[in-house]
Amino acid sequence: MRHRSSQQPLHPLEHHPSFRAIVEAASPLAELATRIADREIVGSLAVACSDLADGFAAPPDSPRRLESHHRAWVGIREIDRVVAAARHGRRAPGELIRRAQRAIDRADVLVGALLPS
Repeated sequence: MRHRSSQQPLHPLEHHPSFRAIVEAASPLAELATRIADREIVGSLAVACSDLADGFAAPPDSPRRLESHHRAWVGIREIDRVVAAARHGRRAPGELIRRAQRAIDRADVLVGALLPS
């Protein structure tokens, strides 16, 4: 986590819990990616983060915002499947998989909440 002085303002994206959840998922997912030799996890997370940011840059309720947030959510769901496969294949220590699963689940819920029901 980055440390900031009380004088430093937050970046506009840091006000969005969904964005913070994706950023916070980076560390446990990178550790898992290293352990299971799957570098695509981190790349997929970066793309999902970019899609989420693109959605927030679009006007509220616009098709672009909806499409971008949907792409971010789909990317997160794909990462979730990789984490589940690692768990089922016992490819990493249980605690590491649990941390990665909690992080991606949180991102999934918060990004999914941006989509219409």
